Amino acid sequence: MIKAVFEKRKGCIVSFDIKGHANSVSEGYDLVCAAVSAISITMANGITEVAKVNADIQTIDGFLSCNLKKLSSEQIHKCQLLLETMLIGLRSIEKSYGKYIKVLVEEVE
Repeated sequence: MIKAVFEKRKGCIVSFDIKGHANSVSEGYDLVCAAVSAISITMANGITEVAKVNADIQTIDGFLSCNLKKLSSEQIHKCQLLLETMLIGLRSIEKSYGKYIKVLVEEVE
């Protein structure tokens, strides 16, 4: 199962971690994994290349994290449209394929 955890502070997404594999079908044909990967990698690239924000982004097989917590509030706000769009996309996948993906949003200080 894929688990996507978003952290919000004062209404703004300040980090996300996505880990796991959907295992909905055999490797290489898993549309859930492909969709989650495409959305999350595109958003991480959008943060660095479009918004020009130097976020702490880490990727390892089956894991992607993005942390904005140490950035200025201006930089965090600059990324919100991308991050909220990502959250909507992942929730849409969860709605149809909830057996393979869980999306959580947590409030942090």
